[in-house]
Amino acid sequence: MARRRNYPILLFLTLILLSSKAFLENKYVASNSSFEVIPEKNLIGNENEIFLIVRFNLDKDWHTYWINPGDSGEPASFNWNLPEGFNVSQPIWPTPELIPYPPLTTFGYTDELNLLFKLALPKQLNEINKFSVISKWLVCADVCIPQEGKVSFVLSKGSDTGFSINKILFNEVKSSIPKAIKQKVSSNVNGGILTLNLSNFDSNIKDAYFFPFKENVIDYSTNQKLDKNLDGLKLNINLLDKNIASGVSGGVLKTNVGDYEIELDSNFINTQSTLNPEFISLSAAILFSLIGGLLLNLMPCVFPVISLKILNFVNHSENKTQTSLHGFAFSSGSILMFVLIGLSVVLLKGLGMDIGWGYQLQSPLVVSLLIFLFIFLAGFFLLNVNFLNSLLSIGSSGITTPSYMNSFGTGFLAVIVATPCTAPFMGSALGFAILQPGFSSFLIFLSLGIGFALPYILLSIFPSMLSLLPKPGTWMETFKQFMAFPMILTALWLVWVLSSQIDSFQLILVLLGISLIVFFYWLNQLKISSKAGLQFRNFIYLAVLISLFFTLPMQRTSIQQEGNAFSDEELSKRLAEGPVFLNFTADWCITCKVNERVALKTEETIKFFKKKNIFYIEADWTNKNELISKKLASFGRSSIPLYVYYPDKKSVPIILPEILTESVIQDYLN
Repeated sequence: MARRRNYPILLFLTLILLSSKAFLENKYVASNSSFEVIPEKNLIGNENEIFLIVRFNLDKDWHTYWINPGDSGEPASFNWNLPEGFNVSQPIWPTPELIPYPPLTTFGYTDELNLLFKLALPKQLNEINKFSVISKWLVCADVCIPQEGKVSFVLSKGSDTGFSINKILFNEVKSSIPKAIKQKVSSNVNGGILTLNLSNFDSNIKDAYFFPFKENVIDYSTNQKLDKNLDGLKLNINLLDKNIASGVSGGVLKTNVGDYEIELDSNFINTQSTLNPEFISLSAAILFSLIGGLLLNLMPCVFPVISLKILNFVNHSENKTQTSLHGFAFSSGSILMFVLIGLSVVLLKGLGMDIGWGYQLQSPLVVSLLIFLFIFLAGFFLLNVNFLNSLLSIGSSGITTPSYMNSFGTGFLAVIVATPCTAPFMGSALGFAILQPGFSSFLIFLSLGIGFALPYILLSIFPSMLSLLPKPGTWMETFKQFMAFPMILTALWLVWVLSSQIDSFQLILVLLGISLIVFFYWLNQLKISSKAGLQFRNFIYLAVLISLFFTLPMQRTSIQQEGNAFSDEELSKRLAEGPVFLNFTADWCITCKVNERVALKTEETIKFFKKKNIFYIEADWTNKNELISKKLASFGRSSIPLYVYYPDKKSVPIILPEILTESVIQDYLN
């Protein structure tokens, strides 16, 4: 009888043991972590699906990994054993955290990971449904330990309408899942930089990090840079390889205002080899720079100053030794100036500054100084003045005085007035020099100087060639005065350029500065003989120079219309619709404006574009624009003009010559 009395106790203990065993099967405990499955509910009925949580509890300060682990590690894997008719989704990952482990950077979770799964239910359910899952995961601290475990759980058929403590847990886990964004995020790649356009997100974003789903695409070791400017909010990410950008399809964007799962616009613009600035050899770049420097003599900014040096040669044609020495002095000055510009480019580029040929014309201050310089030169050409004559060699006595320093200084001046101009062949050579700074850059600028000075070097070596020029005479003075008008026209053109860079008040101040220069010349022509009068005039000279300083625009106020701003998003959008012709231009680029007048914007070319369904886009570089600078650099250029034709979004773009005609455009685009 005593034994029978013990049966209920033994049965109770057996049930306790069995229930404990069932509980333990829901959780697997490893050395530094544990693994368990938590169903949203244990009784299932008419639902189409329920959620499961797979929870990893880790020892303090230990971590495991996201779907893309970063530089090292691996994500957890799952092998499910499901009853017939059930289906389970891939894991839904919460937003990862950045786990730096110098020199490595990894993506994962510290202390705890809750993964969400969707379990799809069949229409016909068994009374008891048994599930199991085997998981492999990696936990790391100072060391990494691979772990593996199996858990089982049961879902019964039934109705569960009561409150479950699990609902609080599930709501918390769901809130850690990044919000899915349906609209694709536009992106582009330039020079190994992936740029995400975040302008459509919350404007209060001040901190952002992009976790790509695909491994080994971005450079995890470099910081991601968030830029906010007139072009919108952009996130710049360094790629491991310029040629694998198309592998970035999406990821998680973690910000200070929320986390988002995003898909990237896959319309990456195929620039292929053009992303490598070494698209021409050094020898080709040197040849192009020699030709470009030679053609620079014909640019309207330069020719008036050059013509005076030729007049100097003519004036000394009787003395071949003087001719040669003056020619070498002028050539030395111009070559040295080009070399100094090259060294400045290398230095400033090394300091991380964006610099290149034509960049200075994006500064209203530099443009204003050039306007004043050209007005000064026009006065020197028109009038016989002695002010600064010894330095600039352009007064009446300067042409006749055999001062080699005058010729050397004129060489310097000729290069200064040449800086607003870009001659044919210069674009690719300068791109090579500026995008590949170093000794190669020095050689390019040296070659530019030699090409620029080549005619005068030849005249110095072969002074007998001067016999081909007219004999000295009164025509020289008339010709010199006539050369003032190209200088005035150049100054007017620069005033037009300046009008798109500053507001009307600052422009009026610059025009006032021009009036002060004219006043200076009027004052210089007054015949004053008394000592007091001369001293007073010198005082006025000084006052004019000081006043000129206050007319310069010291604060940039760009008035460029934002609606005309170039963007990669617009380019990608148009490429999705058909071929695109991209024109890199600026108000200060004379060659650009001439090409537009005679070739690009003619009635015949416009009809041709319409016939071929080619969309025309302008990238206006009149004012500083980092996006356009980077786009130029992606084609190995640092100056304009540049004309690029995209047949479609997958084809390599075609670069057209720097000098255009209607027939050239049609030949390249057919």
